Parts: sequence; structure tokens; C-alpha cells
Amino acid sequence: MNHFPESARRLNRFEGKTSLVTGGTQGMGLAVAEALAREGANVIICGRHEATGSKAADRIAQAGNTARFIACDVADPDAVSGMIGWIVQTYGSIDCAFNNAGVTAPHARLGDSSVRSWQDVININLNGTYYCLRAELAAMARGGGGAIVNNSSVAGLMAIPGQGAYVASKFAIAGLTQAAAIEYAQAAEGTAMVRVNGVAPGPILGGMNDSAALDQQPERTKRKLGATAMRRFGQAEEVAAAVLWLLSDEASYVTGTILPVDGGAVAGKF
Repeated sequence: MNHFPESARRLNRFEGKTSLVTGGTQGMGLAVAEALAREGANVIICGRHEATGSKAADRIAQAGNTARFIACDVADPDAVSGMIGWIVQTYGSIDCAFNNAGVTAPHARLGDSSVRSWQDVININLNGTYYCLRAELAAMARGGGGAIVNNSSVAGLMAIPGQGAYVASKFAIAGLTQAAAIEYAQAAEGTAMVRVNGVAPGPILGGMNDSAALDQQPERTKRKLGATAMRRFGQAEEVAAAVLWLLSDEASYVTGTILPVDGGAVAGKF
């Protein structure tokens, strides 16, 4: 069943704006990139894999919208700085960003977890978000302002066993988001205000929750469904709708918010 209403696809809030989506080649990132492009944005998709990224950009272009792919590893601060510099030089500004790139680690108790897995998750999820946020804030503040949404998770609002590195990274992203929001809530001398918010998705179809994974792990699937008040998985388009609202002028008085898009998962824990 499609829970995302067709009427939500017919706005035009980002005409002429330049938007970056990291991890935009699939899943929630691609859904946000497609939604931004439909609403008139110049969309830049960032990812590590050229073939997947080019395919995603082509898919958006075939729908009659504008998107370009840039190969960039967000865990490389120099690559991130170069990407943001290229965007500003090419388009004149960067107006919106969805910092979405992230990975998980193999399921394990902390005492049995791999140091390498910890480092990989922290380097991409937390350090990568910091590198992107740092460069985006500087460019937007100098260029007239903007809006940023960071992708946290319900795992950044409540702990999930067996995912210590992921939980730590997502809690940190939520804190980093709020710290940045406070710092940029007012325009400093010679700079403009930037709004910074986050989303905290619950279990979303696709990626870790693709049909094959759900079929292969029925007990885990049942637990994930049971964790939500709505007793269903979310859709990437439902997350995209929340992200676009936070990026849009409709959310002009919203900054420092971590918005759960989780079917009531967090509410049900309290």
C-alpha cells in the first residue's frame, strides 16, 4: 500500500535553488533528490560509486528534472571541501543540503564488535556529516543563508542493542545538529542565518529493510514492525516529505529540531 499521497508531489518550493544530497544514489537520499528536483531545484547527488550515481542522476533527468552526480567520499574532508567549492563556483550558491550518507555495522554486542567496523561507521556517519556540515555552513552563511537537514535516526533518540557504533554516531549527529542550529540561528556580521534540523527515521523499506532481508529474517522483521505504533514500515517518500518541509521556507521558524519520522516508535517507548 502506498501511504504517500499524490497531492504531496505537486508543490514548487525550490525553484532555482541549488541543493546537495549526500548518499543520494538510493533509498531515502534518492527519494529526497527526486522530490527536490520535481520541485524545481538544481540537485547535486553525492556518492562514492560512479555507476550507481550516474544511474540515479539519469533517472531524475529522464523524469524531466535536473540532477548531477559528483563522486565524493564524505569521510575525506578535502574531497568534501572541494565538492562544496565546485557547487558554489558552478551554481553561484548552495541553498539546501540533506546530509544523508551513512552506513551500519554488523550486528554484535559491544564487547564482540570490531574496531574496524566502529571506525568505518564513525568516519562516514559522524565525521562525514561534520565535514559536510562545516563546509555547507560556511558557504551558506557567506552566500545569503540556507537550510540543512541531517539524517539521524530513531537510534539517535533511543538505544538499539547490537548497533553500538551506529547508535553512538546517530546520537552525536543529533547533538551536532542542535549545536550548529544555535550557532547559526542569527546572522553574524557579514553572514546570513542558516537553519539546521534533523530527521530521525524509524524502520524504512529498502536498504537494510529490502524485501529479501525482511523475508530472510522474519523474527527481526516482526520486532521492527512491533516497535512502531503504526505497525508498519515507512516509505522513503514519507521521509523525503519531512525533509523537504524542513528545507523549505514553510519551516522558517524551525531550527534545532530532530523530527522523528518513525510511525510512533519513539513515542511508544515513553
